[in-house]
Parts: sequence; structure tokens; C-alpha cells
Amino acid sequence: MKSIPNCIPYIAGNEMENLKSCIQTGWISPVGPFVDEFENEFASYHDVEKAAAVSSGTAALHLGLKVLGVKPGDLVLCPTLTFIGTINPIKYLGAEPLFLGVENKTLNIDVPCLKQFLKTETFMDKDSLIYKKDGRRISALIVVHLYGNPADMDPILEISEQYRLPVLEDAAESLGARYKGELVGTLGDVGCFSFNGNKVITSGGGGMIIATDPEKTMLCKHLSTQAKADNFEFLHDAIGFNYRLSNLCAAVGVAQLEHLDTFITEKRSHADRYKSLFSKSHTIEVVSSPSNCYGTYWMVLAKLKYYETGNIDCLGKLRLLSKSGIGVRPVWYPIHLLHLYKDAISYGCENSGQIYNSTFCLPSSVGLKKSEIKHVAEKIIKLF
Repeated sequence: MKSIPNCIPYIAGNEMENLKSCIQTGWISPVGPFVDEFENEFASYHDVEKAAAVSSGTAALHLGLKVLGVKPGDLVLCPTLTFIGTINPIKYLGAEPLFLGVENKTLNIDVPCLKQFLKTETFMDKDSLIYKKDGRRISALIVVHLYGNPADMDPILEISEQYRLPVLEDAAESLGARYKGELVGTLGDVGCFSFNGNKVITSGGGGMIIATDPEKTMLCKHLSTQAKADNFEFLHDAIGFNYRLSNLCAAVGVAQLEHLDTFITEKRSHADRYKSLFSKSHTIEVVSSPSNCYGTYWMVLAKLKYYETGNIDCLGKLRLLSKSGIGVRPVWYPIHLLHLYKDAISYGCENSGQIYNSTFCLPSSVGLKKSEIKHVAEKIIKLF
């Protein structure tokens, strides 16, 4: 059998026609009708007033943190298990990440760990949350809905209200996922999304921002266009950024968005097939979404059942599978263990290394065939 990639785009409809329209009309820059349409359709899907299209998910996170008031010298709470694009924008703003542990079942932020940290390590000073050990302000909490699995938002939002802590939802990997029937990205103060090439839908690269307060969304949009206050004289009223999405990328995004629900259905079917194939394995199981959530399985995750008592070289076996053409890969490396973040504060992250060494991503492309899923499962069961 040919190589089975990890996760690649699925071109399903009007992408080519939309791109032709861009070329024929000359709308190829970061303005144009498809940018407006993409924003409007995305906002409608999430039942919010406004959406702001930007050049990447990282740009969305940067602007989202900025409009939430993150400033130089602040601390921002975040899970250690995520893509580094979640974390670097904290540094762009002159702030520092404070890494928290993740739970074993969903790999999302560990809510008991978050509660314990806030109870024992912080205090309120007027309207500000302060870290006891050095007096720095904690200005935001990033919640990542990892790999298509929603985080446990109800207690997180209670914490947000109790400690007056703004919540940014990183939904880059979970477009269309639902927590208790509500779309992720609409529950916190700001929601950020990504349309990178391997996401549920793609625009060839790009991101989107939504917020409960539409003025925050519009401020993000303003800042993404170099904070231009006057288009004729090129007057600017703030330090802005060149973060707008091109009309070409938006044209692809519009076409992809038409098929979002179908793509999610396919990915959920892939997860069900993997679960069935691994159901008789004594070693491997699929990571499932919580019962009160509707997961999108951007990546279907598998994990070793008995890693705690075993001595399996999981990463070594994954390398062998990858070399043989099976597109597996490990989950995100715990960022507090990376050299460039070795001096950052971490709390309750002791289990993250074990999770990294026992959990991995299965091939999860929308267009994956049943025969390919069966082949992948058989190879993994045999190797482990």
C-alpha cells in the first residue's frame, strides 16, 4: 500500500472557481470580496456579530491576547501540552507563560490543577490577580481545545468570573467542536482559529478571531491592518500589524467552509473505525471526547493502555511506522521542557512527559479510506 500521510487537505468544491475569480478580477491582496464573505460566513456559523480574518492562527492569538489587555511583564496561564504557536504570542507582547498541567484523558488543561494553583499561589489586589512569589499580574488564561477535544469550560468560566481572569480559547484545532451543545471559541472572551493546510478546513494558511464583545473583534481587525485610521492619507492611530488575510486565501476558505460539517462527520467516522479496530487490542486505545462534548477529531489520538507498568519505546516504534509510510506522529512536546522555555514557571506538569511518551496522532485526513484505516490499525497492533 502507498504511504498514508498524517493529515492533508481535502479539496471538495468551489476552491478553483473562487481562485479563478480572484485572478480575473484582480482581487489578490489582503482586501476583497472573499475576505468579507469568509468573515461573514464564519461569524454566522458561530452566531456572533463579527469575525476578523487574519494571516495565521498565531496572528489571531497575538491580537486576541493584546485586546484582552496582556502587557509587558504580565504572566499568562496556559497548558504545557500544545503547539508552540499558542505560547510564542505571549512573548511577542513582552509577557511570560506560566505553564499548567493537563489531564490524562483529554490532554486538555487540568481544571483541578488550575483551581489549586489559583487558590494557593495567587491573591487578588483590587481587580488584578497577582502571583504571590514575585508580585506579577496574571492577565489572561489560554484554554486550548486540543486535537478537536473541547476543554471542560463550565468550571473554567466559573474560575474566570471568580478571579476576573479573561479567557482566550485557542480553537485552532477544534473548529466545529461543541461543549454541551455550544461551539468552542464562543464561550470565552475571545476565540482564535487556524486554517493551516492540515486543519479541518484550510485556506492554505490563515486564522480567524471572534469575541463575545464585537468591539474587541473589530479592534483586532483594525490592528491587523496596521491600525490604519484613514485610507486616503494613511494615518494610523496605534502600533499595528500586517496580519490581514489575502483574498486568495479567503477564496479557498469560503469554499472549504461550505463543507465543514461534512468534513467533521467524516473525521468522526474515522475515529469510530479506529475505535472498533483497536477495541480488541490489549495495548492500544483511542482517546475519546467527553460524553458532554461533540469532538471533531482533527487528529485521532491513540494511547498505550498500560504505559505506567510497561517499558515500551513508543517514540522508537512511531519512527519505524513513519519510515514505513504510516503517517503517525507524537503529540505536542510539553513546552515547559523545551530549552527556550526552561526558565518559565510551571505548575502541576509532572504527568506531561508520560503523556508525550504514550500518546500519538493517527492518520486523520478527511479523505482517508476505510482500507487505509484498517491497514494503519493492523500495522500498529502488530508493532506494539
